Amino acid sequence: MGQFQNGLYENLKLYVRQSAWLNATRERPKNDKSDKPRISRIEQMRLDRGDDDYQPEMPPVDAEYLLTYLWEIGPTMAAGGYPGPITHEELRSWQANTGIELEPWEVRFLRRLSGEYIAESHRAEKADCPAPWSQEGKPQVSAVAQALQASIRAMADL
Repeated sequence: MGQFQNGLYENLKLYVRQSAWLNATRERPKNDKSDKPRISRIEQMRLDRGDDDYQPEMPPVDAEYLLTYLWEIGPTMAAGGYPGPITHEELRSWQANTGIELEPWEVRFLRRLSGEYIAESHRAEKADCPAPWSQEGKPQVSAVAQALQASIRAMADL
């Protein structure tokens, strides 16, 4: 892969890993014998906030269309009772059914991203597993929006 494709892949990989981390259900603590169903991190965040539609900020991404394809196909498929990466056959069938023709590099990316999703899903089952991406050090969207509103209001008062 060239430098551009490497950068693009790393960008997409971070987004996919963050998605897998958010959707992972953490293993129960050893002393937890309850029958209560485990919920994903994103479901817990929504419960904590009392907002069923809450969506945390995600890493910025280029080539978002590839993520759309990955979610449409499904980031994993059943493989002997466990999640497995999407196969070439699955991708061929998806292309035939949708009329979308993927470039060879796009097929490779989708298969690799599927594997990344599985790897992060497994890693993220640990309760203390850190998120692959953090927005620390970045300005909060609401703060930026407030500053922009203040600037617009100041210009309107001129």
